[in-house]
Amino acid sequence: MNNNELLTILYENKDEKYKNFNDKIINTKMPTIGVRTPILKKIAKNISKGDYDKFLCNINNVYYEDVLIEGLVISYIKDPKKLINKLDIFLDKIDNWAICDMVCASCKSLVKIKDECFLFIKKNILSNNIWRVRFSFVLLLNYFIQENYLEEIFKMIDQDKNDEYYVMMAKAWLISECYVKHKTETLKYLKNTKIDNVTYNKAISKICDSYRVSEIDKINIKMMKKISKNA
Repeated sequence: MNNNELLTILYENKDEKYKNFNDKIINTKMPTIGVRTPILKKIAKNISKGDYDKFLCNINNVYYEDVLIEGLVISYIKDPKKLINKLDIFLDKIDNWAICDMVCASCKSLVKIKDECFLFIKKNILSNNIWRVRFSFVLLLNYFIQENYLEEIFKMIDQDKNDEYYVMMAKAWLISECYVKHKTETLKYLKNTKIDNVTYNKAISKICDSYRVSEIDKINIKMMKKISKNA
């Protein structure tokens, strides 16, 4: 599939009502067409089954949709080392949470090279690019919430001083997922963490929003919320 063919398919699937809705929530500087996510995923899947290397080498990034499709095609690569190499280049094209999180959630083959992926995460968490940082925390959320990684995860959250909203919310989301899966260790972390109050309180809120947390635990965790003008 070439760029012209891709754009033809995208415009054939344009949904103006969805475009108006999506434009309000994704906060991208890229122009958008207005194609629903299941359709974009189906297009990317079909491309990934063919000569995806040719597609990736020739794609013109004009719209939100074609950038997302590129990222999804990369995420479907079955060779994890090839995936991570292409991902490292792609991350600089991200400018919104939707592309960041959807591509991240599809990088399932990275679990085959967890040690290498963890090093990739640690490198990108130090980046000045907020989307590389968010992507790293969301990768941790998707693939690394296991007991043997918890200490490192909590250390990375504490060491990151980024005050960008989308990074802070990713950290809060990560903490809440750690709580759901490893309550005792995460409670201990929350009692000792030095993270900012906004991220801390947002993590508390996300824990309380989870249907996987008992009502008694929600009552107890709410009592840990910190008083803050900004949180």
